[in-house]
Amino acid sequence: MSVVRTANDTDLDAVVEMAAGRRAHFGALLKKSGVVFLIAEWGGSPTGFLIAEPSGTAASIADFYVETPALWPSVGQSLLREAFARLKERGFEKAFIACGDRDLEKIALLKSEKLVLDGDLWVAKF
Repeated sequence: MSVVRTANDTDLDAVVEMAAGRRAHFGALLKKSGVVFLIAEWGGSPTGFLIAEPSGTAASIADFYVETPALWPSVGQSLLREAFARLKERGFEKAFIACGDRDLEKIALLKSEKLVLDGDLWVAKF
């Protein structure tokens, strides 16, 4: 079973590898106040991550990755549900998720979690 926890500096290499770069971007987000930066791990190894950045009463989730597409229904779901629980607990009303139209497994997850497509973004209301 996958464990979801708050990310720390030791996760940076795995995050950069999953996202194919942007070390400075992710390093800055690890230190940024108010950001929800989660890691999913299996047996101590990171298998996915999600970053939610606050903006008013909403949060933006532009960085949401899993190690392989087959992990969206399990690891992706665990990350998404934990992020939503933490955001709701902090008083956020909704979250916006960016997702390319070719990410079919990710889209299937978002649909299964009852998110609604609004333009280019998927929306979750809490």
